[in-house]
Amino acid sequence: MLSKFLKQTWLVMVAALVFGLLVAGVHGALKQRIADNARKKLEGELKNLLTKATSFKEVKDESGKVIYRIGLDEQGKTVGYALQADGGGFADKIVLLITLDAKLDKLLGIAVLKSNETPGFGDKIKDAPFKDQFTNCPVTEKLAVIKTGDRSKVDREIVAITGATISSEAVTKIVNDSVIEMKKIISHE
Repeated sequence: MLSKFLKQTWLVMVAALVFGLLVAGVHGALKQRIADNARKKLEGELKNLLTKATSFKEVKDESGKVIYRIGLDEQGKTVGYALQADGGGFADKIVLLITLDAKLDKLLGIAVLKSNETPGFGDKIKDAPFKDQFTNCPVTEKLAVIKTGDRSKVDREIVAITGATISSEAVTKIVNDSVIEMKKIISHE
């Protein structure tokens, strides 16, 4: 029985082993390039969102992981804060860069660093009409997702993407949770 099984499946097992080794090799060879591209994207988005900042100071935890960044102007004055946050979306994890003003009462904007949401629907969280709703948005209260409304209006109501309410709600939840956490962290320093 075992010999019959091996005779019928040896090619599949060898192919799986070869392709597995190839994937591992490619990943190992490109790992540094992937990390460099992610770092460059983060730095670019930081500059786009905290436009008045000329430098950034990283605040790390005990293990050395960056908790948040402080955007500083030429005089060394804080112009805003940036933090990377993630949460579950409809299809996969969503990673955001969230920026707040120096008083922590207004969002300066968000950037989607990583997302694998549904093409044509949920992936619209990366596009300006949706993301722009978070720019200069007050965060003295939690943001709320609504189904219809004026996307150009700056308030705490975020109009969901048609056909992608779960993705819209996921982004808004990540932002709400991160703002609460950020306010706790900054108030204890």
